[in-house]
Amino acid sequence: MLRSLVGSEMCIRDRGKKGDVVKATPAEPVKDETKETKETKETKGEDAKVEKGAEVKLTTEERREKARQEVIKKRQTEKKFTRDPRPHFSIVFCGHVDAGKSTLSGRLMHSYGLVDEREMDKIKRDASSNKREGWEYAYVFDVSEEERAKGKTHEVGAGYFETKERRITILDAPGHKAFVPSMIGGAVQAELAVLVISARTGEFEAGFDKGGQSREHTMLVRTCGVKNLICVINKMDETEGCPWNKERYDQILEKLRPFFKGNGFDEKNGSLKFIPIAALANINLLAKPEDETLIPWYNGPCLMDYVNGLNLVDTRREDDVLAIPLVGAVKDEGKMHICGKCESGSIEVGDKLQILPSKTEVIVETILIENTELDKCYPGDNVQLRVRGLADDSDVSSGFVLTSIPTSLRAVEYIQARVMVLDVKNILSKGSRLMMHIHTAQEEVVIDEILAIVDKKMGPDGKPVVLQKKPSCVKAGDTMMVRLEIERPLVVEEYTNFDKMARFMLREDGKTCLLYTSPSPRDS
Repeated sequence: MLRSLVGSEMCIRDRGKKGDVVKATPAEPVKDETKETKETKETKGEDAKVEKGAEVKLTTEERREKARQEVIKKRQTEKKFTRDPRPHFSIVFCGHVDAGKSTLSGRLMHSYGLVDEREMDKIKRDASSNKREGWEYAYVFDVSEEERAKGKTHEVGAGYFETKERRITILDAPGHKAFVPSMIGGAVQAELAVLVISARTGEFEAGFDKGGQSREHTMLVRTCGVKNLICVINKMDETEGCPWNKERYDQILEKLRPFFKGNGFDEKNGSLKFIPIAALANINLLAKPEDETLIPWYNGPCLMDYVNGLNLVDTRREDDVLAIPLVGAVKDEGKMHICGKCESGSIEVGDKLQILPSKTEVIVETILIENTELDKCYPGDNVQLRVRGLADDSDVSSGFVLTSIPTSLRAVEYIQARVMVLDVKNILSKGSRLMMHIHTAQEEVVIDEILAIVDKKMGPDGKPVVLQKKPSCVKAGDTMMVRLEIERPLVVEEYTNFDKMARFMLREDGKTCLLYTSPSPRDS
């Protein structure tokens, strides 16, 4: 991502005050270059600084390493902290509407003691009053009156519990196609996805056939950077013919396996696991059934045994440049709170940080993780920070990024990328407007120029194979190199440096129509 078509060079454009385009090292004061023309203000992924009258060029990698070394130097002089040795996973539960996502999420929270019996009895009465008997566990996450009345999740619900081996944050995503933007907001925070499939006759087909959310959610979680998928076949105790029907289970897996493989999830490399469950009856969730004759044909682990034994590759480092894509800000009793997930780096109480793209400087006063006040947070933690330096909650919008001082992150208004066109009404051309979803940001973009139509596969040299230069339009099924103009500057990184800050998808009229693709490090 962020590169020109020739020579794998990055092509980005920074925005300064009042739309001026500037070129500067993040650690140095911004140098005004308003006299230059628009074309001469594009950089090739390099910053410039002046030392003793001589200009020294810094590549993207050098700039990032320089900022990282500043962070390491600062941390070496400060006190040490003891971190909980248990890995922390954020798991997004996704799938078609009525597959049982909220029921499964609520069941896990209740089983681990996060919902006591008194509260559970109250929830059961609420479900009964809405004539939703059997929906009580879904009501643990569906808390609004509209969600409970209609039986549809609208926003991502979050919960937290701990096991002996793991610390887990649950993200219950909506399944209806009208709330896909909310689902994306949950997927970008996750390291692991649980795709919930209903085994009932007709429900699986509705979710998996064209237009079903099982398909779209699988593509979205992969695009968001989730590399491991657990596919749970739910409602196996309600299969046609007899409960826990193996023929039905095998029929579903036969259709799912090739689709998952085409989206990068495969049982052979350990990135995919199928598990039969019955969420409402609490079967095969925390332990295997005591009655061994119930599922005699399944010899694998239960859901939580598999999660507790899963080791995810973690490339994030606490001594790296801080990056927290912010969800928003809240003013409570005169104090400003900002929240988001720490994607890299770490924060200690008293740290002086900045928020991009506004470059507002703040000082961290309190760190809260799951309502527990701590002195330090690490990569993977979902944090709420009380900060000093913000005047109002309107100064922070979803998609802003909290980062260190100095930092290698920058806000850009133009990006170049290789994208795959999935499904569009007619065609896409210069000037087409789309909605971009990247980390926590949702921003409108315009196709500034279609540079080329390229082959879906990379060439022997690792570069895109150009099929047609500067076409007038593209259609469904094409893969193109495109330059996009963003309405508001966003923090975007190169894929090879920071994939979580690089992956994006584009939607049009409520449908996901383009996905950013990066099959090799050079295709970024």
